[in-house]
Formats: sequence, C-alpha cells, structure tokens
Amino acid sequence: MSATSGFQPVIFMDLNSPWEKVLSLGIPRSFSAKMIVPARPRGDAGAGMYYIRRGCIRLSSITPNGREKIMLYMARGMIFNDILMFHVNNTHLFTCMEATDTVFIPQKRITVDFIQEHPELIMNLIESVTNKSISFYVQLFRLRAFDTFTNVCRVLYSMHLFSRSNGNIVPRLSQQELAAFLGVHRSSLHKDLFRLKEEGIIGSYHRKNLAVYSPERLLAYSEGA
Repeated sequence: MSATSGFQPVIFMDLNSPWEKVLSLGIPRSFSAKMIVPARPRGDAGAGMYYIRRGCIRLSSITPNGREKIMLYMARGMIFNDILMFHVNNTHLFTCMEATDTVFIPQKRITVDFIQEHPELIMNLIESVTNKSISFYVQLFRLRAFDTFTNVCRVLYSMHLFSRSNGNIVPRLSQQELAAFLGVHRSSLHKDLFRLKEEGIIGSYHRKNLAVYSPERLLAYSEGA
C-alpha cells in the first residue's frame, strides 16, 4: 500500500486547470478576504460555478445546532459551486480566506454544443467532484476512527505529501484555522504540535512553513502506531 493511501490534500489546487481555455465564456468576479461568495450572484447571470484564478476558498457547512463545520479548502485552478448550481443549499458557505479572483461561468453556457465540443472538460469536472467526494469520506472516517493526536498527525502528513511550494511545505492555514478544520480546540492542537516538536518529528508550524524532519515517524503516528 502506498503512503498516499487514505490521505487527501487539505487544500485542493489545479484539478480544474484545463478550464483555463474557456474562461472567456465567464464573468470575472473578485472578492475580499472573509467575504461570502454567493451561490447565485445578483443580476441576470443565474446559476453557475466559479473558477479560482487567485486566492483560497473555504467550503463549510452549517450544522443543525448552528455550528460551522469546515469541509475543505480550494485554491488556484479549482472550480467550486459546481454541485450547488443545480441545487441551492443554504447550509453551505463559500468563504474567502484571502483576496480571491474568480471567473463565474453561468450554467446556461454549458450547453449541449459546449459538452460535445469539450468532452474532456466535463470529464475533468467529474474527476474533480469525485476527488472532493473522496475527501469528504476520508474526513468522516478519520473523525470516527482516530483520536485527536492521530488526526493532527494525519493532516500534517497530508501537508507533507501535497502542500509543497519550491520544495518547502506551505500549510497556508494558521494554527487557529487548522484547529477549526480538525474540529478541536486550539489548545489541544498546540499541545499535539508541541509533542511532535519535542520528539524532533516537526519544526515550528506557521502558515507559510512547516518543517517535517521525520516523515516516517509522522506516518507511523498517522496510522495509529
């Protein structure tokens, strides 16, 4: 079994980059940090989906008791709102983690002629939806199967596998954001990070940098060893 089995990126990037070639069909829309992206923009654009050119979006769900559960993050080269353009669900939120530039592609532009001309883009969209669905499943399994420390290790190991920029691991999430993603108190996360640092497995955790000194031991902890 490969080391990537059961691990998914914390932040998805570039899965939908082939759609760059048809962005002229869309409408540029920019949002500032902390803004909620509307599932259906005002005006005559109607339903549609967004392509991220720059920035980062957080998808979360509002639970029946009013709490926000973070589901995943999406950055450059990702399409979002693709499912909700067919079925608006007021319990889901797309929040900008930073200033974000998007292109809104109206659903009415995805015609039969478009599908026949660009079948590879439709297959790409199906593939990315599948990847996100797998991520949801992995999250549900992780929350039920592992304790907090193991889940922290699993997320850090996922960052080791998927969150690299110029050879460095770039989490892009603060400790507070990571704790919210894991559904734990920040003090619990801090305690687990301190333990890993004391054992020489990781260095300091920052939004822009994470040093993993012993990926083998981190993987072992991630598997509940």
